[in-house]
Amino acid sequence: MNKHINRLKFLSVLLTVATAGGTSALAMDRNTIGSARSTAIHDCNIEANKFSSITQLSNQFAVYGTCMTTHHQRFG
Repeated sequence: MNKHINRLKFLSVLLTVATAGGTSALAMDRNTIGSARSTAIHDCNIEANKFSSITQLSNQFAVYGTCMTTHHQRFG
């Protein structure tokens, strides 16, 4: 019984310590969007929306991907 209680205490302390620091620097960096990427997404959406998403979906993806590459941004 004592081993079970000690394990529960250990897990609760571990979870408290793991979540007490908030978001890690890596996660914050991954979740933030830079102004260059934001501008690229906006510009590329405008370019891709010139094609109908119903009849020319492959063209829309190709134009968007090419535009993102031109802006030196990752597509996807």
